[in-house]
Amino acid sequence: MKRLFILRHAKAVAAGPSDDDFARDLAPRGHEDAAHLGVHLRAHDLRPDLALVSPARRTTETWQDVSQAFEKPPKAEFPAALYLASAATLRGELRKASPRAESVMAIGHNPGLENLALHLVRRPKGEAAKARMRAMAEGFPTCALAILAFDIESWKELDAAHGELIAYLRPKDLKD
Repeated sequence: MKRLFILRHAKAVAAGPSDDDFARDLAPRGHEDAAHLGVHLRAHDLRPDLALVSPARRTTETWQDVSQAFEKPPKAEFPAALYLASAATLRGELRKASPRAESVMAIGHNPGLENLALHLVRRPKGEAAKARMRAMAEGFPTCALAILAFDIESWKELDAAHGELIAYLRPKDLKD
């Protein structure tokens, strides 16, 4: 059984007309949301074995804030292909993950991440699963996290409509 964490980067500062999109920092709210998510993951024993992170500044800062919650941060890789990647590119990069990694977190950008999550989730069964799917289909805001489970041995087997959406969290869901 493999577990995939699909995380959109946290809230970034607004880009100006002459700003470099790749170099955009997180906004203060983004740092807060990412750190809060990390604490939630640690508290629920949801630690990925590997993180595949877009090398853009806002995604690497999101990873730094999330991973600081873990006593020993998981291994992270920063493939250039993840920057503004399509769902197909993201799935291709995930398929390269080591089969020894039981859980992988992908941190990137929309619309690719949202499209990937919707593409990988199988038709939900039960009211709770349907509610999670409806919430995710309404949009994938910054610092939103979808957690999917797959009955596969290797990430090479990752395919469309085979994942069970076991959780969908937005920053507003984690507020006290």
